[in-house]
Amino acid sequence: MPELPEAEVLRRELEREVVGKRVGDVEVRTPGVLQPWHRTRPDFAKQLTDRRVGAVRRIGVRLLLDLDDDRSWLVDPGPTGSLHVEAPDAPVKAPTHAAVRFTAGGALHLSDAGKPVGLRTGVLPTAEAEGEAEVAPGAIDLLADPPPWQDFARRLADPDDPLRVGLADPRRFVGLGDVSSDEILWEAGLRPDRAPSSLSAQEFRRLYRSAQEVLVAAMKASGSVLDDIDPDSPVDEDGTPAGHLNVHGRDGMPCPRCRTSILRTKLRRDVHAHHCPRCQG
Repeated sequence: MPELPEAEVLRRELEREVVGKRVGDVEVRTPGVLQPWHRTRPDFAKQLTDRRVGAVRRIGVRLLLDLDDDRSWLVDPGPTGSLHVEAPDAPVKAPTHAAVRFTAGGALHLSDAGKPVGLRTGVLPTAEAEGEAEVAPGAIDLLADPPPWQDFARRLADPDDPLRVGLADPRRFVGLGDVSSDEILWEAGLRPDRAPSSLSAQEFRRLYRSAQEVLVAAMKASGSVLDDIDPDSPVDEDGTPAGHLNVHGRDGMPCPRCRTSILRTKLRRDVHAHHCPRCQG
């Protein structure tokens, strides 16, 4: 699933690309991406065709394109989905599952190379779409509504899980997945296995500032999300970690700060952290 920086860049790019445009044609290659909101492809196409996009919003990492009839087009990328711009006559082929073409030119392709496909999309009454996209109660969105550092600290410390576990918990923070969490802790110089209860007020403030800095830097490094069929990948085309990452996916490689080999450490059954044992010691 796109993490918070990629989701926000995508929202901003969609805002520039499609707001004010009218949908001319809809093609769905995989009916399953419409579930559970549409039984058939014609139903989805009927509700979207000839509608004008009035605004693009983000709730968590899900996108709502508000239409001109009190409905919203909801796009939930799932674990591996993405949106990208194509020419209106571009063929709809794997891993693209749906294409929406605009009367003024251009098209949006919804793609997902994952197995199973987790991408979902549908047209719903706006209030219903907002409910479907809702994040966990109390989860903090550090880009849309950044809180005071004290609220950030309280949310991270309840319960007192290791820092890396708490940062990536969607019940506490929106869109801080494995990549962002590793990078934030490296920037703050904090071990991923430390308990929040062991942090001083100064360390909490440093962690909060690092979170904001990492998210902004990741947004700048994302480039044009709509031009890339796999925009949120933490690796470049040659399989090496993306250039803007300092620790995530770089186990065995030298730390950019101190040249110590980066480690990948198991914290829990399904949780691994990339970190520098020296800088974050």
